[in-house]
This record gives sequence, C-alpha cells and structure tokens, in this order.
Amino acid sequence: MGDRAGARASRAAGTLDRVATLVAAGVPPPRAWELVGGLPRDTGPACEDVAVVLRVAERTGAPLAETLRALASALRRSAASDRAIRVALAGPRTSARVVLALPFFGLALGMTWGSGAVEVLVGSPVGWACVVVAGVLVLLGRSWSARLVRAATPDGHVAGILLDAWAVAVSGGGSWIAAGTVVQAAVAAGSSDGAGSSAAAGSSSDPRSAAAAASSSAASSASWGGAAGDDVARLREVLDLAGRAGVPAGGLLRRAAEDVRDDAAADGLAAAERLAVRLVLPLGVCVLPAFVLVGVVPVVAGVLSSTVGGLR
Repeated sequence: MGDRAGARASRAAGTLDRVATLVAAGVPPPRAWELVGGLPRDTGPACEDVAVVLRVAERTGAPLAETLRALASALRRSAASDRAIRVALAGPRTSARVVLALPFFGLALGMTWGSGAVEVLVGSPVGWACVVVAGVLVLLGRSWSARLVRAATPDGHVAGILLDAWAVAVSGGGSWIAAGTVVQAAVAAGSSDGAGSSAAAGSSSDPRSAAAAASSSAASSASWGGAAGDDVARLREVLDLAGRAGVPAGGLLRRAAEDVRDDAAADGLAAAERLAVRLVLPLGVCVLPAFVLVGVVPVVAGVLSSTVGGLR
C-alpha cells in the first residue's frame, strides 16, 4: 500500500512538472491542465494538500509555474521520505506478525505431548479458561501492535505544506493578513470571491502587527490535515523574523518548509527504529502469556492429571 501511495505521489509530481512547463511556455493554465488530463484522482492526502496550495495560488495571482515546480519537488521529497520510512517499518511489521503466531505454535506444540494436553484443553474447565484467556490476550496483543505500527506509519500528507501555502500566498504581493485570509479560505474550500474580498480588505503597514495577525490566522489553519502543530509554530517564528528584519517572508517560508520535511523524515525513521523496541511490550504482556496458557499449562495439567487422580 505504501509503495502504491509513493508511486501515485510521483505521478502527481510529474503531472505538476508538465503543467509548469506548458504554463512557462505560454499555454494558458486551464488549457495546460486539460492537455495533461489533470491530477490523478487517487493520490490521497498529498493530492488534497496540493489542491489547497493551488487554490491559494489561484486566489493570490502567484506565479503558477514556480508554484507548480515547488509543489512537484515537495511531493517527490515527501514520497521518497515515506518510502524510506515504510521500508524501515517492514521489519517490525513482519516481526509483529510472526510473534502473534506464537500462541498457535504453542497450541500445536502442546498437542504433540500427547492426548492428556488435548483432553485438558477441550474437556476441562481449566483448559477452557486457558483457551479463552489466551484468545483475549492474542486479540489484545494484535490490537496493541497494530496501534503502535499505525502511529509510526506516515499519514500521507506533505510535511510543511502549510508553510508552502503561505509562501505562495505572500508571493502574490498582498499583505500578510491578506495571505492568512486566503490560506484559511483555501483550506476551508470557500468561494474564491469571498476569499478575494476578505483578502483585499486586510492590510497593515506595521510589520509587527501584521505578523501577529497573520500568526493568529495561521493558528486557525491548524485543523487542516496537512498542517501539524510544528508547522504553525515554525510559521509564527518565520513571520516574526521577517517582520522584525523587514524582509520578504516568501524565501524564508520556503526554506522553513524544506526544513520541516527534513525533520519529518528524520522523525519518521527514528519512530520506525523505536517501534522495534516498543513491540516488545505486547510480546511480553500479551503474546508470551498466551503461549504459556495454551502451550505449557495444558501439558503440565495433563501430566499431573495422569499421575494424580481426580485432578480433572
């Protein structure tokens, strides 16, 4: 599944590059999209992130070819990072599946010890209790392991996309407050007219007050699936720096977006490494006790029942 998602993101990046080339050659954007057939429809969260940034570019009048090339680069980088993380997760995933099979191996092992163990499992309250408790433990271990793996698996969004959206918004020439309004409207998929009128109304000659208002607007975009809390914090930091220095924020925002993607890739690989250790918890708490219940307890009970009358 991860490989297919990476391939879809790569195809989407290729589409963006082709449209950028056509637009740079003078082809009108609608015609360029028509010629390449539009973005693939099954690219998932990454495609949703790209669509938000494209709406921002459309509403602000930002240079489309430059925006498309930047998005294509971000998609390729994000897809490569996701593939690397999923490769690193392959080992822990396989280990989790093998470990969850241990209780069934224990059950088969117990049966090889003779009919006494089988009789305990199927014909005594002790055996029934062992089977039920072992089954519950296996289900719990499976759910626990799946939750750990899911937490370490990339969600498919493009890291730093909020910063990319803001970089495009401010490159359109409007104020920061206007940029924040446009990004909010694009995230909410609001009407272009509403976004344009709200953006036109927002202006400020004081960089510090503009940065504060823009940061407040940025916080309201945090509910966007592609925007992590770190993105909002980094956005505020960059806007504050640009405001104090009196320099354009676009370049700083693009560099910050690249830094966020680097950090996300490193964090993802670190999470994959930690997963191999964390999977020991469901093994020790759930799987091994289940193995003992169906692979050891029936054997011991069967041996005792054959030597001590009336145990069963």
